[in-house]
Amino acid sequence: MTLFYQELYKLVTEGLAELQASIDAGKTPNNPVSETHFISAWVTKAIKQQRYAHCMAKTLMNWQQQARSMGQKAQLRLQFEHLADTYAAVMDDQHKANVITEQNFIAFYDQLEQLDWQVTTAYEINRKVKHHTDGQASLVACCKKTEDAFAEGEENHRELVKPLSIFIRGNTQQLIDTAFEHGLLLYKVTDYKSIVKYHGEYIVYPANSGDHLPELPTRK
Repeated sequence: MTLFYQELYKLVTEGLAELQASIDAGKTPNNPVSETHFISAWVTKAIKQQRYAHCMAKTLMNWQQQARSMGQKAQLRLQFEHLADTYAAVMDDQHKANVITEQNFIAFYDQLEQLDWQVTTAYEINRKVKHHTDGQASLVACCKKTEDAFAEGEENHRELVKPLSIFIRGNTQQLIDTAFEHGLLLYKVTDYKSIVKYHGEYIVYPANSGDHLPELPTRK
């Protein structure tokens, strides 16, 4: 079975490599307009040739539409580079995703609290609830679903084996960047509507293996 993250990493790295080869050969001028034209044509060709697994179809179509409607502003090269850098940081040298354990979450939550987030993980969430924070940034996770998401094993070192939802209200980019610092990619479900009122829902997948594009951390 082809995993989305592996196929996506293959796609963006091959696209960037072929762009660079075309620039080096003098076929594509090294400027944003020409690079955008190359990547746009490359994406269209990849779609027509069905070069990548079916799980890439929707993503490729979205990029094709962006290129047609936005032109240079689509910044496809930057998107490819950003995705390649992001996934490379959560994979090993063989391009296999790193295992996520409870320790990743413990460090993530600890740092959020240091950033003055209210982190609530002690309660079960099985119906729509209100969570009052008095304006403080907030992350909520269901205690039962958290427990069920990890395999049996040594406490604090158990592996994440099921997708886990977290509900957030606050600076989403700060959240995404903090999660990434601790080896976690976040996949957005909603911006602010979820089972926890006024909180958006994001999912952390085992081994960061979601089936669509993750939220990207700030590039450094």
